[in-house]
Amino acid sequence: MSAFTQRATSSIRWIWAHISATVGLALIVAALMIGYSVGRPAAVQLDDAHEHSAEEVADTDASPQLYTCSMHPTVRLEDPKAKCPICFMDLIPVMDNGGEGMEMRLVLSEASKAMSRIETTKVGRFYPSAETRLFGKLVYDETSVARLSAYFPGRIDRLFVNYVGVTVQEGDHLAELYSPDLLSAFEELRQAKKSFDSAADGSEFLRETSSQTLIASREKLRLFGLTQQQVDDVESGSFDSDELTIYSPIGGVVTHLAAREGDYLKTGDPIATVSDLSRLWLDLEAYESQLAMLRWGLQVTFTVEAHPGEVFQGRISFIEPIIDDRTRTAAVRVAVDNTDMRLKPGMFATAVVRAKIAADGAVLSDELAGMWVSPMHPTIVKNEKGTCDICGMDMVTAESLGVVGDSSQWIKPLVIPRTAVLFTGTRSVVYIQVSDQEEPTYEGQTIELGARAGDYYTVRSGLKEGDDVVVHGAFRIDSAMQILAKPSMMMPSGGGSGGGHNHGGSSASMPQMDMKAMVPEQFVQSLNLIYSEYLDAQERLADDDLGGFLDAAQRLGDSVDSVAVVGLVGESLGSWRRSATGLKLDASVTTIDNARIGFETMTQAILDLQDQFGNASGETLYTAFCPMAFDFEGAKWIQRGTEINNPYFGSQMLRCGDIQETHKPINQPDHDGMKMDMKMNMDKKTPDQHEGHDHD
Repeated sequence: MSAFTQRATSSIRWIWAHISATVGLALIVAALMIGYSVGRPAAVQLDDAHEHSAEEVADTDASPQLYTCSMHPTVRLEDPKAKCPICFMDLIPVMDNGGEGMEMRLVLSEASKAMSRIETTKVGRFYPSAETRLFGKLVYDETSVARLSAYFPGRIDRLFVNYVGVTVQEGDHLAELYSPDLLSAFEELRQAKKSFDSAADGSEFLRETSSQTLIASREKLRLFGLTQQQVDDVESGSFDSDELTIYSPIGGVVTHLAAREGDYLKTGDPIATVSDLSRLWLDLEAYESQLAMLRWGLQVTFTVEAHPGEVFQGRISFIEPIIDDRTRTAAVRVAVDNTDMRLKPGMFATAVVRAKIAADGAVLSDELAGMWVSPMHPTIVKNEKGTCDICGMDMVTAESLGVVGDSSQWIKPLVIPRTAVLFTGTRSVVYIQVSDQEEPTYEGQTIELGARAGDYYTVRSGLKEGDDVVVHGAFRIDSAMQILAKPSMMMPSGGGSGGGHNHGGSSASMPQMDMKAMVPEQFVQSLNLIYSEYLDAQERLADDDLGGFLDAAQRLGDSVDSVAVVGLVGESLGSWRRSATGLKLDASVTTIDNARIGFETMTQAILDLQDQFGNASGETLYTAFCPMAFDFEGAKWIQRGTEINNPYFGSQMLRCGDIQETHKPINQPDHDGMKMDMKMNMDKKTPDQHEGHDHD
């Protein structure tokens, strides 16, 4: 090959090497530009669609997407593939509705509102009526009782009222007495009369002496119980009998006989008791917690078993100023008009006192406004000024006794229905409907409650007049807030460690141990049979066994009567009595649906017993809750074990519900049993099974 050819070949190789490198570099640059151009438009479109600022992007990067459990909204994890550490359910994204203040609100569609049956009402201002239920017995009006006794030694020759219950009028003869002392007094009066008549022409000293002797003789007979007419007859000589007739000082009924014909009485010995039954007293017993709702002059309605369906009335005339150390109650006396004589002393009565409540919780007492009252005998009330029929004292105005309040100082309180309030133990929460929103929007509000008045609560703070407060469906709204991990009744911060489900022990029960220690041990032990029969009834109902439930309910009612209440006093005794009423099933139950309604009442009574006294049965019990019971109103029950055994649905949805509280037996050490129970429960679960909500 020539030299020229070699140089040409080398030049071509050099040119090709440099051109290929340039072409390779150009291809790489072109690939980068194509990749950039392909990715660039999407980013531009995203920015155009959402108009994010640099700050918002930075915030998004700083706040990663969180995932929560629909049943345990306190769980917050960043891994979307993780499982709930409590129930092993799949996690769902934490939704952010956006907008200022939306974290505290729940927005529903009209259809969702209708399905949830949410109802609201306006917060109003009026005087609600508080109802206080008391129990007592009818007794004699002690101001209308006359007890006859012997004013001098003597023998009962004749007794006209010889049986208890005979009706007498004022002035009727009751007995005839023979007494030598009385005959001597008769003669003394006659002789004193003669001396006075013969001294008319004597000296002034003699006339004065004889006059004083005559007056003393008359007074002696008056002190012996003789009427003025009898004294006049003895003095005039027209009374020549050796026996004295005793007359009734009042009209009424002979309620006690202490002597019979032929008895010889000493001075002061009782003969008979006459009571005017046209006026009676109703003696009631009020606990300390009830005294705030009672005032002198308030109207009282009551019923007695002798006249079923009929309501009688009276007025509070006396409230005992001292609390009984043994029963922790104060006596409340009601003056009752018994002109028709239909009521009888000794009858038991159930009374109701209704009082209007002002904004500060004070009871409005204006029933005696403008009336006149006896300061010593407050049962005597008149429409005009006068004197007391019993003691003769001048009547005074009720206002001067402090019975009637100053109406100018009364302020109408804010009032809401009790169904609107959700209680957490330390807080009271309501949901209000936010106005000026296109869709139904509800917001939680913590409020401060005042006194309860029947089906209403007074509100001290947290609401204003005219607010639309949810009265039905508030619990369903709160449940939705919990699922969305928003601030709710049990989770005011919208998460954290204060979750809505308690899977361990309840610390709220610990402060009650001191109170339980004060209850007689015999009483607590006797409650074991109550718990046993209740749990049997719960299990029969969960098995859809109506007959078995009715048998268990009957045994439960019989067990109530066998509980040893000796030594149980005060508020503890009242709590037991209230619970005992709810533990007895209505005898008219004939269907499984009615049985479940009655079982809810029994459950409330059992829960009250558990909260007040605990249980000494030696086994741990659990409070469960089903939010779907009774058309989503929700209902609780107590059961054995942690596996849900729903008595309200039975086989239809046996595992619907959730354990809310654990009740360990009292006087039992709390070691690691709770942790062991939780571990066993966790071992039993699978990722596809959530305790209490397997509706299949």
